[in-house]
Amino acid sequence: MTGITARALYQQRRPAPERSNNSLRRTYDLLRSSLHHSLEPGASLVEEELVRTLSSSRNTVRAALQLLAQEGLVSRGPKVGTMAQGSILLPFNDLLDVSDKVAYRMNTEVLEMSVMPAPSILLKWLHLPTGASVLLLEMLVLQDGEKVGLSVSYVGLTSDQQEELVGQPPDAIRFLEDILHVRIGEAETTVSTLAADAQTAALLDIAEGTPMLWLEDFLRDEEGAPLAVTQLRYRGDRVAFSAKARRPSLAS
Repeated sequence: MTGITARALYQQRRPAPERSNNSLRRTYDLLRSSLHHSLEPGASLVEEELVRTLSSSRNTVRAALQLLAQEGLVSRGPKVGTMAQGSILLPFNDLLDVSDKVAYRMNTEVLEMSVMPAPSILLKWLHLPTGASVLLLEMLVLQDGEKVGLSVSYVGLTSDQQEELVGQPPDAIRFLEDILHVRIGEAETTVSTLAADAQTAALLDIAEGTPMLWLEDFLRDEEGAPLAVTQLRYRGDRVAFSAKARRPSLAS
């Protein structure tokens, strides 16, 4: 019978390390958060380090990485290991600042721009008179040349404003402020999730059913009057959002 080696004997006697976070769900959440906040695109994810920093077992870490790989947030392969994919973290608080697009290396490509009679639902939402028109502006959203989203905007127009449509406005915000000379005061945003339909998948070169973020922005002027509605679809494996909240001071 082969004798047990000193190393094997040591491993048997050494107490197993405590894993305070050996939950797949919690490990996945912590790891996914690190992809947005601390890991650069292309960064290598080493299982040994993840086991230690996440206080999870190797099997739990591997299962979490597999889930992230299925969602396209990391890539895995023989001889190359696991690497973080590119991801954009956009701050909700600054979404009305057009200069942010430059900071995040984002730009747009116009797919369609036209003036159309406003459907009744938009007449109601934008407080438009019967028979009014809207500017339809549909665009691809790109980050470093990669397709990451779709944007569709409906901007309420008066008959006089229709005559001011010259060229292709880069987005609804600049169109409102630079061409219509309307100052935007605030945006009301709704966020949800959906799976990419066949048309969206074809436009973004992704698989049908890919998880996506869905946003809807109601833009208002400084007096609170509605100006435009923008609906956006972002790839869930490429875009995430952050927001800051401050708890109001308690009255003394």
